[in-house]
Amino acid sequence: MTDSKTADSYITIGWIASPVGLGGEVRCVPTTDFPERFLNLASVVVETKEGRRSVAIKRARQGGRFVYLTFEGCGSRSEAALLAGGQIQIPESERVVLPPDHYYRYEIEGLSVYVEGGACLGTVVSVLETGGNDVYLVKDGHREYLIPAIKSVVKTVDLVKREMTICPTEGLLDL
Repeated sequence: MTDSKTADSYITIGWIASPVGLGGEVRCVPTTDFPERFLNLASVVVETKEGRRSVAIKRARQGGRFVYLTFEGCGSRSEAALLAGGQIQIPESERVVLPPDHYYRYEIEGLSVYVEGGACLGTVVSVLETGGNDVYLVKDGHREYLIPAIKSVVKTVDLVKREMTICPTEGLLDL
């Protein structure tokens, strides 16, 4: 999943691209697998260069790959322009609950990766989205490994211990 975690237990679900029209509406790019959630939100936190503030949503609508939001107190194009580039965040407690064995990107990034039997490969530094399955980029300071996020390779994910155990297929770690 593509939500990303920020400080203070907020997750980023999109960003503000630009103002639309003259009435204060903004065009937003969702960075979540659940863009429909915007239609049911009463408020969000917007983080810009100037800081973070909570704003009430007056109106929300979807159009193609974008979400359009109008915030309370933002009634002009110039006010909306000040929000451009801002991240749209919600408290982590409001995230969509995923089914078992599914994780948000921010939960996977930073995990220590161990090969079954104990050797530590390194740390997941990013999650790459591909057409079929995600791939975990694991670094140990000297080497990089691309680990497919599939059940035959990833055996356990322990978010409490911040560890992942893998059983690499033959040749996977030789690339």
